[in-house]
Amino acid sequence: MPKTKQFDETEVLIKARKIFSQKGYNGTSMDDLVQATGLSRSSIYDTFGDKHGLFLKSLNQYRHEQQTSMEKQTAKTTCPKKKIRAIFDYFVKDILADKEGKGCLLINVSLELSSVDNEVINIFHANMDEMEQLLTSLIREGQANGEISKRFTPKAMARLLYNSLMGLRVTGTNKPDADMLRDVVRLTLSILDE
Repeated sequence: MPKTKQFDETEVLIKARKIFSQKGYNGTSMDDLVQATGLSRSSIYDTFGDKHGLFLKSLNQYRHEQQTSMEKQTAKTTCPKKKIRAIFDYFVKDILADKEGKGCLLINVSLELSSVDNEVINIFHANMDEMEQLLTSLIREGQANGEISKRFTPKAMARLLYNSLMGLRVTGTNKPDADMLRDVVRLTLSILDE
């Protein structure tokens, strides 16, 4: 008779993610994961395959949580320009709420593993493509209704905005200064008005 899982997978993924955020992928041992999750090694192997499988699943869960939270922020308005502002506000709030200074797991592991782990870089690229598509769509809509400048193409503006969002994450991890981050956001978003 097959064993049934006696744990909440979502909870396990969150616990694993915290350890990966603190120690990085390479710095996290199976012993760390056993201790953090409360699972035995055999349960981790049976459920996730190995450390890498657990890591990828926790990384995808993190990405999904971030997207869901951001979508809730943008759903508060129908105005494309305000939706873009809400995305930036979400990032600033998330950065400032990170009291331990762990930073964005997706950025951290992409820097740690991009040259050796195609699955991680594919997750990062998928996230980048989705964000670029979202921003391009919002800019296109804002240009069509006259609230966003037509000086640059929607795709070029989206790429600049995405780059700025990633820069905010890195800068905010190293120096989570609310005034500085808001200055960067204000100047970045001014491109929508030129």
